[in-house]
Amino acid sequence: MTQKSIQLILFLFGFGIFMFTRRSEIFPTFGCAIIVAPIFILRFVRTQERHALALTFIGFLLSFNIALFGLFKIDSGLETLAVNFIRSSLLAVLFYMPYMLDRLIYQRIKLPGTIKTLVFPSLVTAILFLSSLEGPFDGDVAKDIYSQGPLFLQQIASLFGLWGFVFMFSWVAACVNYLWENRFQWRTVAPAITAIICAFVILSGFGLFKLTASPDQNKNTVKIAAAVLIPQDGKPVSMMNIFNNKQASPFDKVMSRIEEMTKQASGNAVKIISFQEYAIIVTEEDRAKLMKELQRIARENKIYLNLAYSYFSKNEKGRNMNVLVSPEGVILIHYAKRFLLGFGESGETRVFKKGPEVIQTAVTPYGVVGVSTCRDMSFPSYIRQAGQKRVDLMLGPSYDFPKSVSPSYYLRAIENGFSFVRSTYNGISYAIDYQGYVLTTMDSEQSKDGMMVADVPIKGIRTFYSRWGDWFGWACVLGALICVIYSFARKRL
Repeated sequence: MTQKSIQLILFLFGFGIFMFTRRSEIFPTFGCAIIVAPIFILRFVRTQERHALALTFIGFLLSFNIALFGLFKIDSGLETLAVNFIRSSLLAVLFYMPYMLDRLIYQRIKLPGTIKTLVFPSLVTAILFLSSLEGPFDGDVAKDIYSQGPLFLQQIASLFGLWGFVFMFSWVAACVNYLWENRFQWRTVAPAITAIICAFVILSGFGLFKLTASPDQNKNTVKIAAAVLIPQDGKPVSMMNIFNNKQASPFDKVMSRIEEMTKQASGNAVKIISFQEYAIIVTEEDRAKLMKELQRIARENKIYLNLAYSYFSKNEKGRNMNVLVSPEGVILIHYAKRFLLGFGESGETRVFKKGPEVIQTAVTPYGVVGVSTCRDMSFPSYIRQAGQKRVDLMLGPSYDFPKSVSPSYYLRAIENGFSFVRSTYNGISYAIDYQGYVLTTMDSEQSKDGMMVADVPIKGIRTFYSRWGDWFGWACVLGALICVIYSFARKRL
């Protein structure tokens, strides 16, 4: 087989498998793809003699644009094409960067093989971590593709956050390539392979111990309902219509449904009910009226009422709000969504202004309760405030765009040691405990009454990540910088 044929196979295998790593309307998603695809892509970029960087970028550009084609459906067909192309192309740049840097510096680094295998995972983790702090994408753009494995392995998140997964699975690609480069000679590669196996064994052992040696938090629970206002015609209201038309909901009709579902939940011994994002949209003038109605409904039904609403303003941007009312009718939390979907004059940022970067909490008989809204849960460093404030239960109403097909953001619960209830319009509602066990789920398209009820632990746990935060992500940034500086400094010498 010629060298060109080998390079073609590596290119097709790597980027072909990579298209199965993400949520797609065209391809199914396979968790192991994110472990396998980088092996071939890394081998390609390291061994391709001509135009390696250009071809690698083209590979990412094609794979992202093909796999994610039409994922975000906007009202206009042309606008849908433009938005998806721009988003996919930016993702291609992001994921291309560590491979580009690896090509530029890897061969210049003359260190023992075990240490040298850490170069690539440090680059990948550093770049994805930095992109999570703020930007056009979700804060943990790697969440759905790197957080793989059985639940005991998922406990890595309580130590290192998401970045532990990114590093470990990228290290697998680096070690397999190290084997490949040394023609699978065991004496040469034994230290590096032993190191990664030991790391996985230790982390798995930690996870198993954490799951089996948990305190008795799960014994004391509270009954919580996630409530979704199912569209009566079966078709979800377009998020883009909400932004473009600035049209308020029919107040009396929607409030009647909210009250009816609250009464139903209260009659079934539910103590907390959480409604979806955009449960009702009001004018700025009607906000006071809405608050009085919510206070009355909570008081009459003796229930903690959590509801996400939005309001439009005539003279300035409105807000996407999230309120928690006590059974006594007291407003405990009135939170403005921090991380809006969109940028500039598109999406939520066109009509809403972001809230302050503060997670609000309230002490209740059912633990410390915190609230967030939809995309806020994408940003690990932001949600870590909840862990620092010892939140036991997080309520996170959402409107998923595009429609979610599985529980998302469950890593935030494992990272910070709180249970999480997500009431989701146009997607999967779920309740999950602080260890990552999914307690129950509900698909908004399959549910008839839009009501999901779960018994949720009232006490969370403290985690290493909630105390020390993204130390591992920053350590990888430091490691990547050292690798880059060392490689170029060595070249000059």
